[in-house]
Amino acid sequence: MSFRFSHLTRVALALIFLLISTACGGPEKAIEGSLRAHVLFFSNFEKGVDALDSAGSPLANFDTANTNHLKEGGNPDGYVSFNAKAGALNYAGKGNLSYSANSAWSGSITFWLKTDMASFESNYPEPFHIGKKTGAGYPWDDAVIFVDFKKADNTLRLGCYPNKTQEITDQIVADRVISVPANWKANQWHHVAVTWTNFNSGKPDAEWALYVDGAKAGQKGPIQQNVAWDLQNLVMRFNHDKYLGQIDEIAAFDKALTADEIKYLTAPKQPLNKLFYKKGERK
Repeated sequence: MSFRFSHLTRVALALIFLLISTACGGPEKAIEGSLRAHVLFFSNFEKGVDALDSAGSPLANFDTANTNHLKEGGNPDGYVSFNAKAGALNYAGKGNLSYSANSAWSGSITFWLKTDMASFESNYPEPFHIGKKTGAGYPWDDAVIFVDFKKADNTLRLGCYPNKTQEITDQIVADRVISVPANWKANQWHHVAVTWTNFNSGKPDAEWALYVDGAKAGQKGPIQQNVAWDLQNLVMRFNHDKYLGQIDEIAAFDKALTADEIKYLTAPKQPLNKLFYKKGERK
């Protein structure tokens, strides 16, 4: 038996399909659902410096008091500005970062930056850092994920170093540090996203990528990446070293975000303070 549909019937079916697709929200709703399901931490500085929502502690801690919280002008409201005397803004790593000591794990960190690169006083100002704590310091070359600027050639860099077994060589830098041009204007915000996969897998299959303004800027791997962190002392550090500029909308996820998810975060259709607010839902 065969069925033949009239033109009106076909139009009606098409309209029904369109209504169903619209009701379900299409690809953007799927992206929003995935981002919401996997977000661990979100601080947008709308009301203060503590996280709006977090799976771990929401509390912010400063190395010094020379940091300014501004309640307007960010994305969309509020941001933190670091001056020359400011120390790091710290958030607890436990609960707010995905991590496994003995099996493969993945994750992402995203944030907005605005800076005047001509104002840098350091050769390598570092707006973002996660790594071991040794005494009162945080080694730059031992089990670390970092984002910094290289002042000499106006580049933005993402580096991922494993547990330290030797001094950092030019070859290690070539294998593990992504460098991209960053001729940023002083009055412009830029979205930065860092993703990684298969850390601590025990295999040479780890990869990490840097996205700038929603586009993939570079990728490293596959390579083995062994990272031993003490979660009790682990912190996410913003303005780890002499970053002069602003930061806003910090988010951490328990998976490597897709390119479409990262692009969505640069121009979200739903306010992120609503999308990522999950208090009462977390277990």
